[in-house]
Amino acid sequence: MRVSKEQKASIFAWLQRLVGAGVVVTAIPAVISVLVMGVIPDKYFYMIAPVYAVIAALVVWRLARGSKKLWQSALWVLAGVLLVLVNIHAYSSSRSVDSFLNAVQQPNVSYVEYTVIAKKDHGVSLDSARSVGMIGTDTLHDKSSKALADITAAPQSSYDNLTVLTERLNDGGIELAAIRKANLDILQENYREFYDSVATLATYKVRGDDQATASEVDTTKPFVLYISGIDTYGEVGEVSRSDVNMLMAVNPSKRTILLVNTPRDYYVQLHGVVGAPDKLTHAGIYGIDMSRQTLSDLYGVEIPYYVRLNFTSLVKMVDVVGDITVESDYAFKSFQAGKNTLDSKRTLEFARERYSFEDGDRQRGRNQQKVIEAIIAKMSEPRNLARYESILSTLQSSLQTNMSRNSIASLVKMQLNDMKGWKVESMSVDGAGATRQTYSMGAMPLYVMIPDSASVEIAKREIAKCLQ
Repeated sequence: MRVSKEQKASIFAWLQRLVGAGVVVTAIPAVISVLVMGVIPDKYFYMIAPVYAVIAALVVWRLARGSKKLWQSALWVLAGVLLVLVNIHAYSSSRSVDSFLNAVQQPNVSYVEYTVIAKKDHGVSLDSARSVGMIGTDTLHDKSSKALADITAAPQSSYDNLTVLTERLNDGGIELAAIRKANLDILQENYREFYDSVATLATYKVRGDDQATASEVDTTKPFVLYISGIDTYGEVGEVSRSDVNMLMAVNPSKRTILLVNTPRDYYVQLHGVVGAPDKLTHAGIYGIDMSRQTLSDLYGVEIPYYVRLNFTSLVKMVDVVGDITVESDYAFKSFQAGKNTLDSKRTLEFARERYSFEDGDRQRGRNQQKVIEAIIAKMSEPRNLARYESILSTLQSSLQTNMSRNSIASLVKMQLNDMKGWKVESMSVDGAGATRQTYSMGAMPLYVMIPDSASVEIAKREIAKCLQ
């Protein structure tokens, strides 16, 4: 059956009206979502918006008016379909950005996971246990005690620190011990014989202190950001030791960034804590704010913002942006002195290694700075703009920050406004190895790094200089 010209014209007339309506219907949410997203610089928006409006109006008008010639109708229908696709892509892209900005926000309520442990060879269960010990100085002691009572009816007792608690469990003074799950990492590193002798019988979560949102970032003014790298794989929100402790002093007007690395074993007074100093890495056990505020005390500078990531985040980041190039100070393992092109797996190995160096953790900190510099450079490449949806989708579950959504959007908008590069400089503070008692482990002496006051003072001056 052949279709007449009149029938073809009727079909195209119907199709034109349908496509024209599609342009209008998809344009409205697309424009609204782009405006709400808030990352497109004004100069681009005011440049593109009028052109788009004229083109869209012309296409809709021609589709509504119709054309006598079928080939003209077909062209306008094609133009309308293309506009619909553009609108859908704009909406999808802005929703991806919006989803990312919302996903990386810290939760208003945090939870700390605890674990109940017992000696493997004592045959104790939660129901049969006659005693359970806790750390009395834990800031969440009362909440933990209440939650623990729902797990075991064993009478509770409190001890000054982790060392005393584990000794009582080891010598049979108590049958169970309830500790923060992150403390197991300390036991594994410093008390391996005991760590191997215990088993986990239960875990439970306790609501931590509500988190306060930091103030908005003024992208025209300098600020300091704390980068915390936790020693875990998986969920970035998990409370853990902070093995990467880096300050990023940012001066937007000068386009300069100063990275200041503080070794994980730095012997510092934990913020608001009375008693012995502790390793900086242990501050992470008590939450991200403890690490941030402890560094604020050390350097005498306000650190309102943080970004938290774990080793999984690092792998994902390089997988998305592509291989990075770092300059290694030494030849070690599979790395050569000089330039090395690294995929995600080798990036992780490069960033974690410390036993191959005489400087140990200090050199690891320098290598981590090199990785961050390389990622910043890679992210600044214009070609990575085309991958931004994939980048955002991959990273939104790998990062956590207390910067507000509007602050992050403002920083992205500033970068897109001129696409200027950043001058990144790095430095580390120094210290001397020693053995000392710590707040977390009590009388058990641990390896620490006694801060070199001269290097700390130099870091303070350089941070102040960057912020001017």
